[in-house]
Amino acid sequence: MVKNFKEFRLVRATQKDSQFVYNVVKDWLDRHVDHSVTALRMPSFVKFSKTKTTRYIIKKENTSIGFVHILANNEIGYYMIPQFQGMGIGTWAVAQLMKKQPRDRYFATVNNMNIASVKLITSLGFKPKAIVYEKIVKTRRKKRS
Repeated sequence: MVKNFKEFRLVRATQKDSQFVYNVVKDWLDRHVDHSVTALRMPSFVKFSKTKTTRYIIKKENTSIGFVHILANNEIGYYMIPQFQGMGIGTWAVAQLMKKQPRDRYFATVNNMNIASVKLITSLGFKPKAIVYEKIVKTRRKKRS
């Protein structure tokens, strides 16, 4: 667990950061299929890079190690590259994001099975608001006539 966050900073993301952000999200989704609250499919890079969001890159010295973002509906998101997960950096980064982007309320969509993310968000004072139920129905292929 990191005790001193002086070597970390949040930097407003630019278009140049889009590929890094895209790769971090894609990698996370590839490794954590069961942690997504809704079935997420990665859009094309072009479509992804046009998403309306305020995003900050988490830097350790000059290295990008993750990002945090806030959408127009006040929903926050956060991703860290694997070697920096579980160190408290994500919690620090979300807290910094909320200082930089003050709102009356914030939201986060977190899968209950993602214990680390549940701990992160509840440590910042977030409370459960709803439950999402899911039913997966396998579709049958139509027979060709």
